Formats: sequence, structure tokens, C-alpha cells
Amino acid sequence: MINNEKFKAVGIIGNPLKQSLSPYLHNYWIKKYGLASYYLPLPIDNINYLKVAIKKLNFLGLNITIPHKKSIITQLDEIDVGAREIRAVNTLICSNKKLKGFNTDIIGFKKGLQKKKWNKKRSVIIFGAGGAAEAILYFLKLENIKDIIVINRTKKRAKEIAKKYKNIRFTSDFNLDIKEAGLIINTSSLGMIGYPELKIKLHKINKEAIIYDIVYNPIETYLIREAKKQKLEFVTGLDMFLEQARASFEIWFKIKPDINTSLLNNIKKKISKR
Repeated sequence: MINNEKFKAVGIIGNPLKQSLSPYLHNYWIKKYGLASYYLPLPIDNINYLKVAIKKLNFLGLNITIPHKKSIITQLDEIDVGAREIRAVNTLICSNKKLKGFNTDIIGFKKGLQKKKWNKKRSVIIFGAGGAAEAILYFLKLENIKDIIVINRTKKRAKEIAKKYKNIRFTSDFNLDIKEAGLIINTSSLGMIGYPELKIKLHKINKEAIIYDIVYNPIETYLIREAKKQKLEFVTGLDMFLEQARASFEIWFKIKPDINTSLLNNIKKKISKR
């Protein structure tokens, strides 16, 4: 057994994981706080026996990423209210031989936005309708946002989400007039390394608008560069990535880890080399 009562590993399951920065980030914090643990990348396809394996190997907890965020739910004994609502889990903890699931993407998104002055009376535009969009929609529901437009290439997925949440309109028109929006969020893969850019022009948009791109590789997507050019407030995907990781770390170790300049610069360097 690799773990015991003094040493308990954590890790991330999903596939592929070679681009993940989570091992670097969490092991940095584990070392900094002198914890008897280590964060392992676990690129597995089949999670049917994960519940038994985690308990047998005495793991403290795991992050869960694509493609297991929804299928992991059947392995859990308990599930946090937010994760249950959106039917997606990205963090679990093994405590008293029971597995409990959480979704810290909700927390990560919220924390990134907290630093900004956001006019909630204006509409919210969301590009994409995947799992991340659903976590964000849950947050917007808690904030009682009245006017939300989901823009997605396929209407079927957008319609599925619209059934679950009130005050949502959907369209596949990427040229929709967005100039009066208060918050514009990219949750799609557009802008990621290896994908086309989300080429949205922001020159006509109101100056209260906040641009939030959850893509963090690259940090400066076309959308973020355009926001800078128009002198708009913006939040990068790196903010959300770091904050959801902090929330996971706190669930496992009961420590809210620090994000210092040195760590931030090292992560930015690692992203730029990928």
C-alpha cells in the first residue's frame, strides 16, 4: 500500500492529462505547507472500480476531469448540492471510508469575478454549452440573473441546458448583437491551443462590460487581447483554474493555499512552453 495514516496521496483522473498543470500546482502547495502527500496524474479510461480502489489505496482525494465528471457520480456516497444540481463533479474526498463529491468550478468562476464591478442588470452572454457552461449557469442562477443568452454551434445541447434554467435564451448565431451585455463569457474550446479563435469584435460594446474567457492555454486569447485593446475589464482562464484548484486543496487539507507572484510566473512560463 503506497499510503498509510500519515501519508495520503491525492491526484487527478481523466484522459488525456499530459497538458494538465494540476500536478505541478498541487505538489508546489504540498511541499510549501510540509504535507505528507503527493499529487499524481492518473490517466485512466475505466472508473468502474474506482470507489474500491480509492479506499483500498487510502487516497485522501481526487480531482476529476474529462471524460469522467458526470460518470463519477455513480461511485460516490455523498454529493454536494452544487455538484448535484449540475450533475458534474471535479473534486472528491475520501473521509471515514465515504466518498463525497464537489464541483469547485463553480467556486473558481465566482472568485475570478469577485474582483470586478459587475452590472448584474445587463444581459449575460455565454459562448458554449458544455459542462463548464452548466457550472457557470448554476452560479448565475444563484446570483438571480434575469437575462442570459447561450450561443452554441449545436442547438440541441443549448436546448437541454435551457430546460433546466429559467431566463435563458439560446442561439447558434455567433454574430448576435452583444453591445449591451454586462458580462461575456467564453466557455467553449474556441481560443484553446489547436482550436480556432473566438473572433468576437468588442469595439461597439458598452464600457461596463466584463470579458471572461475560461481558456487558460494560451492565457491571452483573441478575446482577451480584444478586451485589452478596448480597455474593458477582463478575467482570464488562469484565474478560474487557480481558484478552483485552491478550493479543491482546501477541501482535502483544510488549508487555503497562497498564490504568490513566483508561483504565478512559473505557471505562466509552463503554459507558454506548451
